[in-house]
Amino acid sequence: MKKLLLASAVLAVAMVSANASETFNIGGVGKGTNQTMMEIVGDGHMLLNTVSTYESFESADTSNPFENMNGKCWGAIEIKVPSASGHGNCVFTDTSGDKHYNMWTAKGLSKDGALVGTWALIGGTGKYENASGGGTFHSMTDRKAGTFVNTVSGALIVD
Repeated sequence: MKKLLLASAVLAVAMVSANASETFNIGGVGKGTNQTMMEIVGDGHMLLNTVSTYESFESADTSNPFENMNGKCWGAIEIKVPSASGHGNCVFTDTSGDKHYNMWTAKGLSKDGALVGTWALIGGTGKYENASGGGTFHSMTDRKAGTFVNTVSGALIVD
């Protein structure tokens, strides 16, 4: 009887562990290239159609699922200095080939001229299939060089 109770307890713990979720701090810096189509509406007012290609993502935490990922983000932004609004989507692939899909929303411009806003996970494959999460971003683009640096924070919960 004791063996049966012990086996049942071990099975129950294994089932809880198998269904436990893990939360990751997604703080890090993404870098890559950017292509932007711009239409000037007036003084300090412009419309942007942008595509960013992530070539690297670095984090102090090497267990961060975003570490070494690559992917693309695209969307439309309206800038009326000093404000900005817009939205778009991203698809990222990690080193194991699993994908996560995000949406982003531009909320404004920082004092240094970076686009700032929020992001949220909206779907995924593999380990991201039932994941959730979101956070903020601070993206600085060098239009002349066609590059960007995006500082991201937030959390990712993987089931």
